[in-house]
Amino acid sequence: MILVMASTGMFGRPVVEGLAKRGLPVRATGRSEKGLATLDAPGAELIPADMDDPSSLLKLMNGVDKVLVNAPMDDQKEVREKNVIEAMIRSGNGAKIVLLTGGVLHDDALGAAGLATEKLMRSSGLPWTVVGPQTVMETNFKPFRELIQSESMLMSCVGAAKVGFVALDNVTDAFIAVLESNNDAHVGCEYVITGPEAVTFDDVATAATEALDRRIIYQDMPRDEFRKLMVTEAGFSESDVDIEVMCHLDAFRAGKAARTTDDFTRLTGKKSKSVREWWIDNANYFLST
Repeated sequence: MILVMASTGMFGRPVVEGLAKRGLPVRATGRSEKGLATLDAPGAELIPADMDDPSSLLKLMNGVDKVLVNAPMDDQKEVREKNVIEAMIRSGNGAKIVLLTGGVLHDDALGAAGLATEKLMRSSGLPWTVVGPQTVMETNFKPFRELIQSESMLMSCVGAAKVGFVALDNVTDAFIAVLESNNDAHVGCEYVITGPEAVTFDDVATAATEALDRRIIYQDMPRDEFRKLMVTEAGFSESDVDIEVMCHLDAFRAGKAARTTDDFTRLTGKKSKSVREWWIDNANYFLST
């Protein structure tokens, strides 16, 4: 049995649905019973639990041999992931940890939280594998749909920094490859899942221009102005905007998201999707009203 934490989130949902459609035994969990019911995962067990409540987690571990440890990327991420790993240890069933960690090299509070979780994982006595998506195209590009439609523009504050953007479906395939393998495979391995090349936001605009058949430009902004825009226009709160948005863009600008690897190909035997291919695949999303 494979347990997927945060099963209705960006990473958890497609992994649960992909495992279930392959006929693999999967247990999905999240806070909301109603949210779990929206999963397109025939045969999956749906069990609500709260990572903020350690007492609710032990019941999830019965009969489980792998756990995708995955929590929302906010200031409680470390606590929640530690709660899951500690429940795995208490259960005594020796399940394998598959930890979703960031592929971007964060030198900040988010990076420190990730290192703390990894320290617990490595000292747990449990088998483990780390899979770190670099930064996914969906969260970087799709929020600009309205701006692209109205102004033919992308915005950020990272200058000419290069980023190894990766497609979400590639990340999903990488996790499924690890989770569907036997427990002895990939133990002690750390994978960083990236696209085939690192590109600038100007390169992204060029790919969008080709796919959408209209000229898209990239508008680079001063950091403080972009941060203000995220609060006043994008709806992020002052307490959330730094950990959910700005720390990632700061890492981009510092060159800490530029690496590329062949880990996706090693895990799946397939080539990772390029930014150009992603824009072609997602053109209808940006063109439809």
